[in-house]
Amino acid sequence: MSGFVIVVDMQHDFVRSSGALPVPDAEAIVAPMQDWLASLDPREVEGVLMTFDTHVVAEYVGSAEAEQFPIHCQKGTAGWVSVLDVAAIDSAIPLYTLEKGVFDMWQQADLRIRSGQGEEFERDAFFRDLAGRGIDCVTVVGVAADFCVRWAVEGLLTRGFKVEMPASLTRGIGKDAHVVAQELGHEDRLCLAG
Repeated sequence: MSGFVIVVDMQHDFVRSSGALPVPDAEAIVAPMQDWLASLDPREVEGVLMTFDTHVVAEYVGSAEAEQFPIHCQKGTAGWVSVLDVAAIDSAIPLYTLEKGVFDMWQQADLRIRSGQGEEFERDAFFRDLAGRGIDCVTVVGVAADFCVRWAVEGLLTRGFKVEMPASLTRGIGKDAHVVAQELGHEDRLCLAG
């Protein structure tokens, strides 16, 4: 069975203690996640999607998110950049990116997924294509378990995918992966790995 991987928002502003909005203990998952990504087998993984929380000050001010959190992950700043070295991923595994301006990667209309070769795909069509090719299991890692990771998982479940969420490669702000998995339910399709 082939799978797919989503790495959620592993950006400096969330991961580093010096970031604009650090997730507790997120730095502790960087090295293990880097090793895990390097160990992915192209015979088992159809692709890796890196999501990027992406904000512009003028649009962020006055948004619902701004009522909860200070400005963070401003496009073009050091805080927006991923802490991971994607070059460590086997080059036979396609790499994709998705920039989003809200917590939920499924909320904004017309978001585009970009391949490493510069091709663009409409987000929902991309995931329909994965399912159509028999890819039914997605592993989701990253930050924050109780915000962006949660909504990524919820959206995948809604779209019929099975989801694996390794707790050791996920960190939350107020809730960890175990609590989030319990709240989401779907024990038949959501697996909380070690």
